[in-house]
Amino acid sequence: MAVKPIKHIINTALILSLALGASIAAAAETDITAVTIDGRQVLLKADNTWEFIEVTQGDPSVSAVLTVSRIWDMDKACKLQFRLQNNLSYRISTLVPRLTVTNREGVIYDSKSIAFASIKPTNDKYTEVQFERIGCQEISHVRVHDAARCRMGDIDQWNEKEGECLSHIYVEPSDLINISK
Repeated sequence: MAVKPIKHIINTALILSLALGASIAAAAETDITAVTIDGRQVLLKADNTWEFIEVTQGDPSVSAVLTVSRIWDMDKACKLQFRLQNNLSYRISTLVPRLTVTNREGVIYDSKSIAFASIKPTNDKYTEVQFERIGCQEISHVRVHDAARCRMGDIDQWNEKEGECLSHIYVEPSDLINISK
């Protein structure tokens, strides 16, 4: 009687192994997007080649312009102040971009969201975020991404196409810290 359960276990293991092998093979046939230590995006192709991905930001005069306005380098913490200038022709009800911090060793250290609300055209708002246990001098790069939670103009969480909210943000290069989209 013990033969049937062992046979069942062997068959199940074999099926799982085949499924795992198929998913690994499928993953090896697809391109992968990665980010370098300095924040540049790279496309790693299935044919073992790669190329940098040029991120187009659009025109800052018709975008929501995100600027690092101030940094505080504290002992084992880095606080950043951001300004969002609404150069769009409509009100930004809410816009919540995500920030990912990479340390000098190229390790993604932390991710946090910042929120802006109720910004009329031509106006701006400020917000701050603090990354604990990492000084500003230890940060290699801050990447702005995943602004999926937004309501502005005709765009809201119900009709937004993937990446649409983020496409309306122009990230101003900064002398204070390495930041990009």
